[in-house]
Amino acid sequence: MAGVKDFRELFAYNWRVLRDFGAALERLPAAEAAKDRGATYGSMKNVFHHILSVHDGWLDVTAQGASADPAMREKDFDEVSIAELRGYLEKIIAKEDAFLSKLKEKDLDRTIQAAWKERPHPIRDALAQVTLEQAHHVGELIALFWQQDVEPPEMTWIDVRLLIKGDPGPS
Repeated sequence: MAGVKDFRELFAYNWRVLRDFGAALERLPAAEAAKDRGATYGSMKNVFHHILSVHDGWLDVTAQGASADPAMREKDFDEVSIAELRGYLEKIIAKEDAFLSKLKEKDLDRTIQAAWKERPHPIRDALAQVTLEQAHHVGELIALFWQQDVEPPEMTWIDVRLLIKGDPGPS
């Protein structure tokens, strides 16, 4: 079973991947990032917004009692730009980082009740849920980048961890 140290390392990876994908989305023409591609949330921008909403919903709203950016959370997906989402991401990262820095092993089994779930779940499961859902939707974004002949950012665990350490590889 993963412990607090494991989750801290996992979230350092998650944040790097999200920052890199946000930057890659911002390099696309805005119309291309916002184009409905038949993805789970229509456009690449909206899929990215959903990933951020998952982080904020589970780890900020549910686990800590307040969104990292309540005004952004209330906006319709189509109302925001990638630049705004990148700002939202930084607020989410700051709030999650503060949360994880105080987290103790015993806290992992404390249950939290998400508004959209019928019963409470341990924080440990919320951390895993956020990570796994991010991975699923990043895979979706990768496919959408490839459909446009655009190389997506690095997302492999080994290579991203090297990048975090300042080592550009190769792995």
